[in-house]
Amino acid sequence: MATGVAWFATGQVPGTPPPDPATVGAQAASELRLSSPSLVLSPSNSGYVNLAEWLWIDPTIWHPFTTTAQACAAGGCTTASATATPAYVTWNTGDGSTVTCNGPGTAYNTAVPADAQSTYCSHTYTETSAGQPTPDGNPNDAAFPIMATVTWTVAWSGPAGSAGSLPSLTTRGTTSLKVAQIQSVNN
Repeated sequence: MATGVAWFATGQVPGTPPPDPATVGAQAASELRLSSPSLVLSPSNSGYVNLAEWLWIDPTIWHPFTTTAQACAAGGCTTASATATPAYVTWNTGDGSTVTCNGPGTAYNTAVPADAQSTYCSHTYTETSAGQPTPDGNPNDAAFPIMATVTWTVAWSGPAGSAGSLPSLTTRGTTSLKVAQIQSVNN
């Protein structure tokens, strides 16, 4: 009859399980430091009624962020990681509309002709921003408040291939846009 030897770390209690990997993964997720999006619009200074406004966020945040946590108990220690991956951006355009984009958006390039560019993330305003809040009290500076919310999917991974998903996280950025009406004059 063979007898085995079991080694236990100092303070480890035989028969007591180490911390749950999912719990440690959630702890790691709580330590994620996700960047808030920087919003960019084109045209950027003023939008115009019936002209598509390109929407995008700074693409440098559009990548997974990972952090690791460790928890110890009488049964040993558990290390787990959490990874947040950007999934989509929801734009509240300030005029009662929302736009959802499955990516950071496409930057408008002023050096390229407009007909040679396209975007999957834009919004067309149908009214001016007259009557909206103003940053300085001047009614001529009325602008639509715009908010972009990035939704991040979150997953954890732990020892022995254990893994799972966690509730999504969000980050937000804001800006404003003055929208004017272009009028043509016939002579």
